[in-house]
Amino acid sequence: MSKKAIILAGGRGTRLYPYTVAIPKPLVPVSDTPILEIIIRQLADAEFSEIVLAVNHQADLVRAYFGDGEKYDLRITYSLETKPLSTI
Repeated sequence: MSKKAIILAGGRGTRLYPYTVAIPKPLVPVSDTPILEIIIRQLADAEFSEIVLAVNHQADLVRAYFGDGEKYDLRITYSLETKPLSTI
């Protein structure tokens, strides 16, 4: 059975300002690793096969960093929010 996760990663990260001026919130590091990479690695370890990243703010940087997920041995696709959808 394949497992699929959807991660909401489109926020502007206003509470993390000024760190999020140059990088999107999902790429803000914890120690030396972006927080979203920690989550993706945990999902890969839990045998998830596909992750959908819902992105908006600086989506091109998130996509450039994670690509198609090959380096994590899973598939990453992107759902681009055409406008900010606010907080859940």
